[in-house]
Amino acid sequence: MGIKRGDSLGRALALGLCLVALLAMGGWFLFEHVGADPVPHARASVPATPEPRPGPAVSPDVRATVVEVVGSVEWTHDGQWEALRVGHELAPDDSVRTGPGARVDLRVGDEASRLSIPERSEVRVGEVTRAEHTIQLQRGRIDVDYLGREDRVLRVRGENGTVAETRAARFTMLRNGATVAVATRGGSVNLSSAGVTVQVAAGQQSVVFEGAKPLAAEPIPLDVLLKVASKASAQDSLCLSLTGKVRVGTEVFVEGEPAQVSSDGSFRADVPRREGLGQVKVVAREPGGEIQEVMMACRPLRARAGPRQAESVKFRWDEAH
Repeated sequence: MGIKRGDSLGRALALGLCLVALLAMGGWFLFEHVGADPVPHARASVPATPEPRPGPAVSPDVRATVVEVVGSVEWTHDGQWEALRVGHELAPDDSVRTGPGARVDLRVGDEASRLSIPERSEVRVGEVTRAEHTIQLQRGRIDVDYLGREDRVLRVRGENGTVAETRAARFTMLRNGATVAVATRGGSVNLSSAGVTVQVAAGQQSVVFEGAKPLAAEPIPLDVLLKVASKASAQDSLCLSLTGKVRVGTEVFVEGEPAQVSSDGSFRADVPRREGLGQVKVVAREPGGEIQEVMMACRPLRARAGPRQAESVKFRWDEAH
């Protein structure tokens, strides 16, 4: 009986130890799988945060880049004029102006097209995008060599809503006061004003007066008659008082200063007398860029009053260099 009682006690102790071990293992299991995450199914129901997707590629702004500067050229953005340098990029609303004998060449974006702004001219950059290039001609002229592409257009705006538009052309646009002229050397340009559009093909030119309808396109003349008449001034302070007439759309410069040319091509200018001035240079420049000049002798101080015989000079524009 003693032996059996001892065996029963041993078995009871063994069972107790096994129960303690099982309880310990159960506690460890609950800690690892329940205690650390009391609601394991909730973790599975939360979707993983997606990585941000890259947005659409944004094309860099297209700028008008300065590729050549000759003479005195300035630019302004907020009203302060500063010297313009090669490599400068012009943003919309920037303006550029050139002094006497100066010139600046612009390239739009990465294109090979050139916009050349000669002396005594001013332009303002308008909308410049991948699809549209807009320039405002404030005064003077702009020479354009624009390469063709179907997905873009160039618009040069003049006075009173006048617009020259092209997708591929070589042309010159002139603004002299309220007069706008376009001369095309290659391709074609649509010149619009007052709700009317005229196509100016290669070798043609057209003119707009005071925001009126464009004149019908006509061939660029090979010769023009520039008549300059001079008369003695009643005042000794004047070297000459000049009157003349040129073909419509032609610019006239007297001693480097632009003369006001009326809608019929007539002009006049008074030249003050100054020390060392013996002759007066009168220059006529066609919209297409052809230039001719004539020299007029300054009247002597004691010249007898009265009109002087008018002088006529026939310029052969096809022989100009």
